[in-house]
This record gives sequence, C-alpha cells and structure tokens, in this order.
Amino acid sequence: MILRLLRAVNRVFPFVVLFGYMGAFLLAFICIFSFPLGALVLVIGSVLSLAFVVFFGETLGGMERILTRRALKRNRCPACRMGPIQKNAATYQCLGCGICFDMDGAQLSQDAQEIEATDANAKLIVVD
Repeated sequence: MILRLLRAVNRVFPFVVLFGYMGAFLLAFICIFSFPLGALVLVIGSVLSLAFVVFFGETLGGMERILTRRALKRNRCPACRMGPIQKNAATYQCLGCGICFDMDGAQLSQDAQEIEATDANAKLIVVD
C-alpha cells in the first residue's frame, strides 16, 4: 500500500512542481507592474526553494527504490503486485506485465527495455 502511494506521488511530483513554479512565475509577472518588491521576493524565494524541492524529490525516489527492492526480493512486481519475477544479469523483469527494474530498484524506461532486449537477442545469435 505504501509503495503504491509512493509510486503515484513520484509520478505526479514533477508536474506539481512544474505547475507550482509556473504559477509563481505568473504571479511574479503580475507583481512587476503592481508591486515590484513582491516580484523580487517571489523570484528569490523560488530559486532558494529549488534546492529543497530537488532534495525532497530525491528522497521520495530513494524511498521508492528501497521499497521496490524489498518487493522484488519477495518475488512480487511493484507495478502490478503479481509475479513471477525473472532476474537477469543486470535487471529484474516481471513476467506478468513486462516491466523491467534495475538492480537498485529504479524502473527502466521503455527505451532502456528495448535496448536491453536488443542486446540480449544479439548475444543469442551465433555466427559460424
């Protein structure tokens, strides 16, 4: 339950931050004409808060990877909550939904999965 909630928050967090910063930009743009000091405070506050936002995002990602590794060790897919999990040389792959996870618990993108599948197929071809 915690992992599903954390995965959902990690998927939405970048968009929330993006729209938050866009809102701050629009508010600062409006403040330029009515209250210039407010625009300056908003810009400085946004720049200084960026470090906290990045730290919070990395913390959420780290917590998700820890819980994902725990689920993978129990032979359960963190995405579909089913199994079985096939362990390759450098990745875990769910045989139910086909999602691949790195050894550190990070979910691989579709492009990385295709590259890995191509590399695996290339190793299987033997030319005499």
